[in-house]
Amino acid sequence: MASRIPPCPDDRSINDWRPIEVICIGAGMCGIAVGCLFPQHIPNLKLTIYEKNTDVGGTWFENHYPGLRPDLTPHVYQYTFASNPNWTRFYPPGPEFEEYLRTVARKYEVYKHVEFSHRFLSAEWFEDDAQWEVTVKRLDDGTTFKDRADILIKCTGFVNDWRWPKVPGREKFKGTMLHTANWDDNFDPEDKTVAVLGYGSTGVQITPAIQPIVKQLDHYVRGKVWVPPGGGTNTEELIERNAHMNFDHDLGERHKFSENPETYLQFRKKQESYCNNVQKIFFKDTEAQLNFTAFLDQNLKETTKKKPWLYETLKPDYPPGCRRLVMGQGWLECMQKDNANIIPKDVREFTEAGIIDEDGVERSYDAIICATGFDSKLDSNTTPIIGRNSTPLSMVWKDRPTAYMGIQPEQMPNLFLMFGPNSAPFAGSIVHTFEACAHYIIKCVKKIQREYIKSMVCKPLALKSWIKHVDRHMGKTVMSASCVTWFKRNEPNGPVVTLWPGSAMHGYFGWENPRFEDFEYTSWLPEDDPFGWIGNGNTLEEKTGEGDTTLYMDYTDVSKVLHVSTTDYPAPGRLQSALTNGLHPN
Repeated sequence: MASRIPPCPDDRSINDWRPIEVICIGAGMCGIAVGCLFPQHIPNLKLTIYEKNTDVGGTWFENHYPGLRPDLTPHVYQYTFASNPNWTRFYPPGPEFEEYLRTVARKYEVYKHVEFSHRFLSAEWFEDDAQWEVTVKRLDDGTTFKDRADILIKCTGFVNDWRWPKVPGREKFKGTMLHTANWDDNFDPEDKTVAVLGYGSTGVQITPAIQPIVKQLDHYVRGKVWVPPGGGTNTEELIERNAHMNFDHDLGERHKFSENPETYLQFRKKQESYCNNVQKIFFKDTEAQLNFTAFLDQNLKETTKKKPWLYETLKPDYPPGCRRLVMGQGWLECMQKDNANIIPKDVREFTEAGIIDEDGVERSYDAIICATGFDSKLDSNTTPIIGRNSTPLSMVWKDRPTAYMGIQPEQMPNLFLMFGPNSAPFAGSIVHTFEACAHYIIKCVKKIQREYIKSMVCKPLALKSWIKHVDRHMGKTVMSASCVTWFKRNEPNGPVVTLWPGSAMHGYFGWENPRFEDFEYTSWLPEDDPFGWIGNGNTLEEKTGEGDTTLYMDYTDVSKVLHVSTTDYPAPGRLQSALTNGLHPN
């Protein structure tokens, strides 16, 4: 338990940091970033990460359906501080990425901070103590307990709570019913008649993986979708290598990347540039956006030549990017096969034999695979978070989930969100967004710790102004079009609640320096002595006589642009001669 009242700072050194406790919920990609970065940057820290699963990885630990892989190449979709030169493919399989996350967690000793098989149930803010009290369930024995900390960080993200489709009769079906987020590895689809529901990222990955071995594959697609060519993002690299949708990194290339870090860094930067430079296609009615639409339209027409009716069936009436682009060229191609069929109908109900669609047509199946995604509405009804004045976060978010700079909700002191509302970038790597948000939160936590702050919460006007800016920006983009998307909580003309108003690179600068004037504070220090945290005039190193008293002497300000020759400075002999003769050395 964190100390309720920090020790009096009157005779402390300025860098004798008070103890601070942080509880983090979730050990997925965001939680791993917290576990790697917080201990490096926050002194005197006690960090506890509660994770419901038995290992790190989050959605990459939970998902293991056929065809799983990132739709960003991992040369982009990896931490900047944990570069991996040994990816076997440009788009490697999911288990390889999961192992990467475990490797990072081991290297940075994240595991020592994690309590596995511990499910977060709720959190409540205690004003007098300036602490969050969380209720946690031990999944091994079912018992619950409470823990407290000065800071609460929620790292549960958008793809955490999987859901069955809202279709009646699921319990009637006599065949095999599966959800991709709860996959049964014992299921064998070979020679079976299979239906797939859902055509987001998961649905378009699993269908080409099982299509070659099933007897018949029916994919129920109730909407329309834009599909870029290639295997995902970064198609420029595929084109350069004359690769269709993926390619192997052979042993020679992996060895080159491993032995020459600068070579691999340049390769990574090349892929990052491809990924970052697509930002311009999301601004509506621009030349880039119109050209991109024509490009995708032509690709859809070319790919569906064998079944031309699919062109009109799948062609959206909204601009690309309003709904998340589906990296599904392999899906489009497999749907041209004789044993694959797209059924552009809603599912009305499940029956003992299979599915009845919206037209009343019943089809029989051996198995039904639900690739229907996750509950991404960002509410907190199932895991209540109670903030200042007993205000539930679900009430604060009743009309719309909001968080200042995508990180701090209103009326929730010392609560910080990773991957919160309006934090996902239009373009670029989401992993780098996680890192930028982590560094932003670190700066806030260090301010709380250093200045003996009890609580820190965004001002209502600051949040209102932030949302005004977000909405103004979205009005300039394709997001202002009408489309059903989780970006808008599936409200076609609703506000955008997930996307950051810019690219990942833009977010890097946006989160670089917190606007501390946009927060309200309470303090452990007396009102008439707000500078007590300055301490006794010493550093800890000076007071104890131990440690480095020259920490300021580093190379951070050495020019990376202008080469400074050593001949610009006088050699010792010349300097001594000049001093002896009373002359200026130059």
